[in-house]
Amino acid sequence: MSETPTSPAPGAGLKTVLVIDDDQRLRPVLVEGLEAFGYRTLQAPNTALGAELARTHLPDVIVCDIDMPGQDGKGFLKQLRLDPELADRQFVLMTGDPSYANPRAGMELGADDFLLKPFSLGDLTRAVAARLKRAEISRHLENRVIDQLRSSLHATLPHEFFTPLAGVFGLTEMLEEELDDLGKDEIRPILRDILTSAKRLHRTLRNYLHIIALDAPNRPPAELLEGQQVTDAFTAGAKAAIDRHKRAADVTLDIAGARLRCGPAECTALAEELVDNALNFSRKDSPVRVTFKPEGGKLRLTVTDEGRGMTPKQLQQLGMFQQHDRKKFEQQGLGLGLALARRIMFRLGGELRIDSEPGKGTTVHASIPIMA
Repeated sequence: MSETPTSPAPGAGLKTVLVIDDDQRLRPVLVEGLEAFGYRTLQAPNTALGAELARTHLPDVIVCDIDMPGQDGKGFLKQLRLDPELADRQFVLMTGDPSYANPRAGMELGADDFLLKPFSLGDLTRAVAARLKRAEISRHLENRVIDQLRSSLHATLPHEFFTPLAGVFGLTEMLEEELDDLGKDEIRPILRDILTSAKRLHRTLRNYLHIIALDAPNRPPAELLEGQQVTDAFTAGAKAAIDRHKRAADVTLDIAGARLRCGPAECTALAEELVDNALNFSRKDSPVRVTFKPEGGKLRLTVTDEGRGMTPKQLQQLGMFQQHDRKKFEQQGLGLGLALARRIMFRLGGELRIDSEPGKGTTVHASIPIMA
């Protein structure tokens, strides 16, 4: 650790780095070195406290040791990638375990970078600077794509289109520029990220086209579905959202269909978007309860989460299909997903209501008339 930075990184003082390590001698040295280089710092001796600091302060970069008492760095990284608020944080793993002598072994765990102890402060600050640069490139690419599409189309398309498209462009551009320097183990996660962005864009376009189709004039009346068909369609939609978020253990499904005048695709899309919304805005390991049951001549749908909830002002904005706290939480799909759910409910002669309380969660209530 003899090498020390000689000058602050440009703009470093605007960025926050969270250091998580149980080594009481090393952690302060890392923090002091980062501060000397112009970064704001947070520090924690374990991942439990590190998780609290991360959720409260949303650091730009997290530097975390692998081997620690309690939850180790690998488990924490996996948990973080499933948290909607923190999934895009730049993450650097570090360890003194010689089995990770090949840095690619650490990168395979899902980290953005990897440091094998002992390393110098210069190694650390270079890793942090590289992570911040990569994040900044992604942001610039997204802004550029948005500007280009807006100017060429002369229309304001939903923001959900641009984020995954920027991901596809940015990651493909990265592969093209750095292909000769990358090994298979580095290329594979980039390709997975491209596929994830493409799937997100596909779903957004599908929902957008579904909304257009629902609003089309002279649309034929929906077909009549029997109770089991409705159950199957709702279940398929709910499970699609659950599988996408990898949260099967968190969700309780209680679905009993009834005779509805509704297309199977509409039933599936309605369930998928309502469940997806609950999973988007609640953390992994928090419960989500999904109930679709006939009651009083209507099929009652409720989806309840224990996520961050919404204020009355945010609920009012949802009526205009705006996403709330986008700068802080940056979620895709809320505005368009709820827009689609509302269109489907209107077509079915149903009602949709959202009850929410900040810090306690949200419940979406829907009811659809049952056909005799």
